[in-house]
Amino acid sequence: MHVRQAVLGHISTPSGRHLASVDVGSLIRRLILFDKVIVRSFRLKEVPLLVRTFGVDGFSSLLELGLLCFSCGVTTVILEASSNGVRHLPLNHFSFATAYLNDLDATLRSELRSLQSISGLKNEKRASLEETIWNSLAREPATYRQDLLDQIDRDFRTSTPALKVALIDSVRKELGGRDLKETEITMSVEETSNRIFHIRNRLPESFGFSPEQTHLVLQRAAGAVANLDQRLADMQAHCAITGFHDGEASMLFGKLAGIIAPMNPQIAESQFERVIELADIPDFKEGQRVKVESLLKVRDSAECREFREWLSTLDTISDEDLKQMVASIRSKMAILASSTGGKLVRLATTTGLGLIPGIGLAAGVAASAIDSFLVDRVLPKSGVVAFLTQTYPSLFASP
Repeated sequence: MHVRQAVLGHISTPSGRHLASVDVGSLIRRLILFDKVIVRSFRLKEVPLLVRTFGVDGFSSLLELGLLCFSCGVTTVILEASSNGVRHLPLNHFSFATAYLNDLDATLRSELRSLQSISGLKNEKRASLEETIWNSLAREPATYRQDLLDQIDRDFRTSTPALKVALIDSVRKELGGRDLKETEITMSVEETSNRIFHIRNRLPESFGFSPEQTHLVLQRAAGAVANLDQRLADMQAHCAITGFHDGEASMLFGKLAGIIAPMNPQIAESQFERVIELADIPDFKEGQRVKVESLLKVRDSAECREFREWLSTLDTISDEDLKQMVASIRSKMAILASSTGGKLVRLATTTGLGLIPGIGLAAGVAASAIDSFLVDRVLPKSGVVAFLTQTYPSLFASP
């Protein structure tokens, strides 16, 4: 599978050791937009809610078909070793390590016991579901942690330009958002001994920072580079792309940011959410059930493929223009519902023309006056309209 066909990311927000929220709507949109979704899981605490949402059989189908899986890796990058809060290295020096949970499997097994809270789920069915979930886990390869540390060390040995970009951003934050020129900040990295990196700088002279303040600014920049390296390691481990902010793209890819930015899966998700909001299309609401059979059909439909392509054309279209493009959808949904079969097909055809890339609004309006023969036989029906008005809303069942 090509890396762009799979997406890796969070859907839950933790609060301490507990789960604060789960964005099921985001998961549904990813399942539609991408061939495979790898959820960065909070120790599988999201699973009971997802089982209730998709149903036991539906949730099992998503896992068994390989459309959905969970990654529960808990590797953390440590920037500087300390003992009882006392640093081992001088200020402005960093040495990287990783920390992880030794008994992760035992922890995850214990979390699966929460499936017992699902009413009507008998022991035999629950045991089968637990094994399905367990067998579908996407695990970090054995070399993951060492590969990650090697990459971070390599970046600091070569004084990666990403560190300079991150440092400029860190200084800007320390100064309350003041604009900075790249020439205002000078830095270099020296490996004073094996895997111990000293970031030389002139921040105290240039900005009046104290030694502790300077170290904090450098720590944020070093952490930003390590964080990006870890997400790249995640992408490599799972052969999937993960979301990143525009500033992070610039930090990591420099001049390549303009090329890599369109690969960001968050762009497609954001455009999807934008269209739903502007078109006032029914979306997932907490407590609703999702028809997995319908979801699978939607993913494979011609309307969904056309909708994916259409989303990729919206990045240069303003909200105002997009509102005009979708206004006809809102106003004509009621007409679609009350039309006879022949009129419904004809109306879906003509009103959808304005949404087809390269045709525009004017053509859609003009087509309303064209002879019915041309409308029915020559002009194509728009899958975009069908997707927004019929296909996508059909996924959600009442609570």
